[in-house]
Amino acid sequence: MSGKDSITVYLFLLDECRICQELAPEMNTIYEEYQSDIGFIGLFPNFSSKSDGIKKFKEKYRIKFNTRTDYFKKMAHKFEATILPEVIVYNETSKTIVYRGAINDLFYTPGKRRHFVQNHYLRDALKAISENKVPAIASTQPIGCYINFND
Repeated sequence: MSGKDSITVYLFLLDECRICQELAPEMNTIYEEYQSDIGFIGLFPNFSSKSDGIKKFKEKYRIKFNTRTDYFKKMAHKFEATILPEVIVYNETSKTIVYRGAINDLFYTPGKRRHFVQNHYLRDALKAISENKVPAIASTQPIGCYINFND
């Protein structure tokens, strides 16, 4: 991995998902820390995420990174994403996934959360990338709502 590689963080989101809502402040903090070197895009693949709901989500949780819909699941299929929230850290230069999975380990099953985060998976991956290193953990199991591939 070269310091000149173009890296993008794809965040698959659902405006009505409690886990997405609870992790929004962490997503914003990470975005603020790495936005100068790394691209960020929030993707809403479920048809249930209408423009009004996405707008309210962005306003309520003060989402700072750009978002768009992925109703035709083009990006979800490309990265084989299935959960919301799920993050894909993609090296656009080498066309490889550098990290995929959970943002952190606050939730260990849908509806069940820890009192505090023990592992900051996305933050650790981006820190490694910024130091021209390969992330120690390349993949984790995301916890959340499902992408509806039938809509």
